[in-house]
Amino acid sequence: MSAADNQGYRDACSTMQVPASGIYFTTLGAQEVMLSRDKAGDIVAVSGFCTHSMGRLEGGTVEGDVIICPHHGARFNFRTGRAMTSCPNLATFDVKIVGHRVLVRLGG
Repeated sequence: MSAADNQGYRDACSTMQVPASGIYFTTLGAQEVMLSRDKAGDIVAVSGFCTHSMGRLEGGTVEGDVIICPHHGARFNFRTGRAMTSCPNLATFDVKIVGHRVLVRLGG
């Protein structure tokens, strides 16, 4: 896919890198991204930055579908971005699969 064809999508990883359960972390520019699979097995992408402290969520404890921020304990559903504490929800990003590549569109 050429830069002119990708409509703002950026190559994040191979589909094989995203586990059936758990999280794959990657960095796209300055944005930390968590990639996981929803209940149907489709790959979803949410911000890897805590909305409370803006610290990286990588290294946080995973309990079921929830990641716990390693900095202040905020909790988020890593499949939906929904905050489980009083923090704002995590940003979600559009994903498309081209061949075996996961492409993510950051921002609007």
